[in-house]
Amino acid sequence: MKMSDPPPGDRMGGPVVSGHRMLAVMADRSAAAPVLRPSSASGRRPAAPVLALDLGASRIRVAVVAPDGRILARRDGRTPGANGPDAVVAACIDHLRAVRDDAGPAIAGRLAGVGLSAPGPVDPRAGTLVEPPNIGPGFRDVQFAAPIGLALGLPAALERDTHVAALGELAFGVARGSRDFIYLTVSTGFGGAIVVGGRLYGGPDGMAGELGHLPVDLDGPPCGCGGRGHIEALCSGSGIARLATEAVRSGRSPALAARLAARAPGPLAGRDVAEAADAGDSEAVAIMDRARRAFAALLVGLVDAFAPERIVVGGSLADAQGERLLGPAREAVATTAFRIPRDRVQIVPAALGDDVGLVGAVPLLALRGHSTRAV
Repeated sequence: MKMSDPPPGDRMGGPVVSGHRMLAVMADRSAAAPVLRPSSASGRRPAAPVLALDLGASRIRVAVVAPDGRILARRDGRTPGANGPDAVVAACIDHLRAVRDDAGPAIAGRLAGVGLSAPGPVDPRAGTLVEPPNIGPGFRDVQFAAPIGLALGLPAALERDTHVAALGELAFGVARGSRDFIYLTVSTGFGGAIVVGGRLYGGPDGMAGELGHLPVDLDGPPCGCGGRGHIEALCSGSGIARLATEAVRSGRSPALAARLAARAPGPLAGRDVAEAADAGDSEAVAIMDRARRAFAALLVGLVDAFAPERIVVGGSLADAQGERLLGPAREAVATTAFRIPRDRVQIVPAALGDDVGLVGAVPLLALRGHSTRAV
């Protein structure tokens, strides 16, 4: 059997439309990670839409997504993380039911399944939220896929948000045609996904690739996970907000103190710090500059370690910062990374924006063997 051929009897899912190209998704029985490979399959039009849910620390976003990546209906709401896991699962079910009803009975009756994107770490095989650090208290080994699938009467597939995003960008976005790339999201948290040789790498248990918890400063601030000096502690909305709050408590920034008072009883957010930096507050400027330097150092390490074709950067903080974040990273890679990989790598903004965690439900469900295509 050639390496490009699927294993005999494989039934792990049909091809996924990607513009004028298609990706066939099969299970690699020698590894936990899926293999995504170009396919010459053609002539069959996608038929089955999917329900999609993107769980974030602050928002729950849901949609009905067509197999070509179009959003047919959408809703969003607040994540009730402070109320505990049961409240979050119940809110997810309510939003999914509502968006299913918005799409109408004709579409609701043809749904292929529910694709669930959630902050890591998650156990995709057990369908559980293992211990996400930024959602709220009590989130440890929380059953997520099973109760949602049962409530909706549909097969449900859970994957870490950055893995879903990587699948979305690979199928429909800026990573089309890439076999070796890294996806990073810089948002409330900091996450990543690794695609090597066309494989979404998850390691032996599907939990590899938690790039937000790579240390970039051994004497740096504590991370939400309990570690110290991780990139998430320095270059994420939550990490930046924690550093700003410390500056307020120590009396170093009247401007940030005023913003905290205006938000009371709520906490500072990363965007408050970015706005204060833009207004010239020296403490906020220092925090944002440190975030950019940490991000640049991380990318140099990723280029040297993985030699990817592309590094795709998404997330709300990255989108808001734009070239102020990517520019210094490109410069650091160009001047300090190993010559051959640095000459090849492209550091690019993600193409799908906030919808990446929803659109990625289509290839996720195909990967898990829930057909999103006509037979």
